[in-house]
Amino acid sequence: MHFLIGFSIFLFFCIYWLRKKKISYFKIIAISSISLYLISILSLQYFDYVDKQELKKFDLNNNGKIEGNEYTYEYEQLELNIINDNGTNLFYIFGYPFCLVYSIITVLIFYIATKLLTF
Repeated sequence: MHFLIGFSIFLFFCIYWLRKKKISYFKIIAISSISLYLISILSLQYFDYVDKQELKKFDLNNNGKIEGNEYTYEYEQLELNIINDNGTNLFYIFGYPFCLVYSIITVLIFYIATKLLTF
């Protein structure tokens, strides 16, 4: 939630700067939605890497498998958390439309605010 608020404020400043350079709203929406999607994908990749590193901590003999005494309650809980996290896989498919809608709403708010402030 804090990320979206910070990103929105940053996006408002970017929109203001880009509009001073006479960049169209369409290009601003395209740039902001693609950048938000790529930032989200990169963060998902990072968290996937962190999860894999956590799983490697339980592989005591470094053979790539969890066997015998390596399979503990903590490992089972971590494994269940990773398996039950299906939202990240869905974001790869459905994430861009959400980023696009978010960018359109942000640009519309900026457009309306600038029209109201110019009167």
